[in-house]
Amino acid sequence: MTSGSPGRWLLRGFLTLCVLITVGCAWWAVATVLRLGHPAETDGDRAERVAGLDHEQHPHKGRYYIPTDTALSRIADGSQVAYLHYRLGGGEDVNIDDFLRTYDLPLPGTRARLPEDLKAALPGEEPAEGVLLPEGRPGRQVFVVEQPGGRPGAADVYVRAAGS
Repeated sequence: MTSGSPGRWLLRGFLTLCVLITVGCAWWAVATVLRLGHPAETDGDRAERVAGLDHEQHPHKGRYYIPTDTALSRIADGSQVAYLHYRLGGGEDVNIDDFLRTYDLPLPGTRARLPEDLKAALPGEEPAEGVLLPEGRPGRQVFVVEQPGGRPGAADVYVRAAGS
């Protein structure tokens, strides 16, 4: 066979094709690992961020709570409204005091009615009222409803937050 024979060209073409396929598979594997390392953002993630309760917004705490229910919608002016519900089982680790400390929230204030849109957005039987936290963040309302007869510190936390 001479250097220009068809067999040698076929072999070179085949080897080039094998290299391209190997590089493509490696690229696909890297892209998959990167995608799995950073899953797509969900409405629940966006709702937590709008409410200022996303774990990345409080990294120095080393812990965070996962909402039981979330909903995200838009109002007439185009801004987002987030609705979240946290169920705290009480006891030593998962209680209302720890929740407030984790998210730098003040102690509960006065009783107030839950907004109608919050009750409509979340599934289930939301209570008519809770204890409103007196906080300075505009657009966010945090309500605490203690669970009577449960473990110490057991509560439901309802959040309504408007923002971008």
